[in-house]
Formats: sequence, C-alpha cells, structure tokens
Amino acid sequence: MPFNFSLLTQSKYTFEGKRENETVEIFLYSHWIVIALKTVFYALVGLIPLGPLLIFSQIIIDKKLLGVALVFLVAYYLVLWSAYFYEMMIYLLDTWIVTNERVVDIVQKRFFYRTTAELDLTRVQDIAVRTNGLIQTFFDFGDVEIQSAGATNKFLFKQVPHPNVIKDQIMKLAAEANNKSKDL
Repeated sequence: MPFNFSLLTQSKYTFEGKRENETVEIFLYSHWIVIALKTVFYALVGLIPLGPLLIFSQIIIDKKLLGVALVFLVAYYLVLWSAYFYEMMIYLLDTWIVTNERVVDIVQKRFFYRTTAELDLTRVQDIAVRTNGLIQTFFDFGDVEIQSAGATNKFLFKQVPHPNVIKDQIMKLAAEANNKSKDL
C-alpha cells in the first residue's frame, strides 16, 4: 500500500471496534491525486492576493495603508489555511477498511460529525467499479460500489486507488467468508 499520509494514524492494521480474531486485509484512503489536486488548487488561490499587492504596492505605501493591507493578507491566508486544513482532515479521516469478516466504511462529514457503517462479507452480492474521465483512467483510481443482500444502502468507496484490484480482493474475501459460514 502506498504512503497515503499514514504517519498520522496509530497503525494501518488496527482501528476502533476491531474484533479479536479479525485481520485487516485492505485499509484505504482516497487516491493521493485527490489531495494533490486540492493542494495545487489552494496553492494557486494563495497566489491571488499577491498580484494586486504588487500592482498597487506604491499606492499602499504612499497612502500608509501597509498595516491594513497586512491585516487583510493575514486574514485571507488564515481562512485559506483553515479551508485547506479541513480538506486534509476529511481526506485523512475518510477511510474504508476491509477485514476477513466485514467491510467498514468510516465517513467524516464535518469536524465533529462522522458516520460508520459496516457490512458482513457474507452479505456482499455484487461489486461495481466506476472510473470516470482521463485523470481517473490514467492514475488508475475510481469508485467501488458494494451492493449487499437486504435493505442496506450501497457501500461506496470514493476515488480509491486500483479499484479493480480492490473489487477482486473483496470478492475473494467474500467467497472465503461464505465458504467459512457454510462450514459452520
């Protein structure tokens, strides 16, 4: 598994609510290109105030508005940094975990609002993969949608790396879980 900012997690092989005999088979974040594109966007947005500042620098100095300009500049970058921090937090806390027993979908929606859903592997009926567009095809990432038996909503792994490999691994684990449950 690639780097994916895993330094900020306790371990990629453990999570809250992990059962005693459960082993983590797949631990996923969105593809790294997702946060890279957002980083480039925020860097470009960070350059926006520099143009007017350079163009009007002489006027700002002549009118003694340097302090006011500095306050606006600091406020702008504070808001920009907060927005970027929020994007990073969402990226790092949105995780999908597949164990030898179940699929766990952890979605961070806001700062203090997270949903966790789980699905037994024996209930997996169908898995679909969607890659949309040139970037997703070139960098090999996309959505993996898991349909379960019952009234449970579909599980959607958004913009994960190597979606076809993930699909195959989950199908294999589901088959093993079904065989194990038949043996019991």
